[in-house]
Amino acid sequence: MKYAKKTLPNGLTIIEVPSHDAESVVVDFFVKTGSRSETLKENGISHFLEHFLFKGSKKYPSAMAISTLIDSIGGEMNANTGKEHTQFYIKSASQHLPLIFEVLTDMIQNPLFDPAELEREKGVIVEEINMYKDMPMAEIENVLEGTMWHGDALGRDIAGTKETVTKFTREMFADYILRHYQTSNMILGISGKYDQKKLNSLIKSHWQKYPKRKFGGWAKAKDKQSAPRLKLQFKQTEQSHLSLGFKGFAYGDKRGAGQSVLSAILGGGMSSRLFMEVRERRGLGYYVRASGGAYQDTGLFNIGSGVQVGKIEEALTVIIGELKKIKTAKVGDKELQKAKDYLKGKTILALEDNQVRLDWFMEHAAFYKKIETPIEVFKKIDAVTAQDVQKIAQDLFQNKNMSLAIIGPYKTESQFKKLLDV
Repeated sequence: MKYAKKTLPNGLTIIEVPSHDAESVVVDFFVKTGSRSETLKENGISHFLEHFLFKGSKKYPSAMAISTLIDSIGGEMNANTGKEHTQFYIKSASQHLPLIFEVLTDMIQNPLFDPAELEREKGVIVEEINMYKDMPMAEIENVLEGTMWHGDALGRDIAGTKETVTKFTREMFADYILRHYQTSNMILGISGKYDQKKLNSLIKSHWQKYPKRKFGGWAKAKDKQSAPRLKLQFKQTEQSHLSLGFKGFAYGDKRGAGQSVLSAILGGGMSSRLFMEVRERRGLGYYVRASGGAYQDTGLFNIGSGVQVGKIEEALTVIIGELKKIKTAKVGDKELQKAKDYLKGKTILALEDNQVRLDWFMEHAAFYKKIETPIEVFKKIDAVTAQDVQKIAQDLFQNKNMSLAIIGPYKTESQFKKLLDV
């Protein structure tokens, strides 16, 4: 898979992932700022900007103007916000590259921040917050991360709170843009089918002379933990949701490939250990999954499950039992190979999409010391041994790293605290 990377004199990184057999093109602006770059008063402002920049720019002065234009070419536009990034993208047929490039550029360089739109969007985002609060399957991870990094920006909800969101002002957005939306803190990505000369001309005319300014940073995680943590969030639900998390590895950690194999063994697919034990053999719940994630200075290994209200203690006991097992007994060759093939197969299928391909290279450009191609990562996965998996499990699954979040009709912590021992 071919890619090209270059950096303009003003610091803007350009990532190109051409695909000549495609008929579409995607333009994506990746800003290396998210909720952990916010002050406490700003909590949720990165996510709000994800909405707000689509509400009008100098050349396209309203949400209707932007959406009508993109609809008229059959394009797709969207955005997303994380703890450490915000993305804005438009995808269209390849001949519309100049148009979508210009629209996205104007949104980022010349946002209007219309006061009337600001007040309207506050209500929309408050309702979005309410929606996720009513979805325990989604909310449980917010509860977990707030427990794991209590007091740190990393532990705050990406969407913010009703209290912070409703107090945002136009001046706060302008200040946040000035601090973080600078060329040295951004990546411009293009993937799919496009004319190279036309793209070079667009970059030159819109970004070559854009000024280089300093940009703000992010708050490092300072939370210190020495014992298991538990957070119960009472909710009268028909299904309980639990999330068992362990502080893990940052981007670029040499154990990353092994952690991916470990997560596949435990919770990757319907033949994984946790799926078989929790759902298939005992019928305790509908879903169970395991995944590893990274931040710039730390990481998270998370096991989540939705289980029967009356059997949550049994489910938690089974899950912790599987963690103990993988710490003490090496994985067999057949299961190890299956996990590796699962990871590579899922990745190959996902990378059929131009947007996913672009995300791969932009994430590496943003957070890793060097960009690795999928083939290079596959070689690291192939090199993982049973001993590596066992050692990584031993490094991760320790009481001092463990936090448990539960949403359900429970008020007593003691019934769960006694189970928290890996």
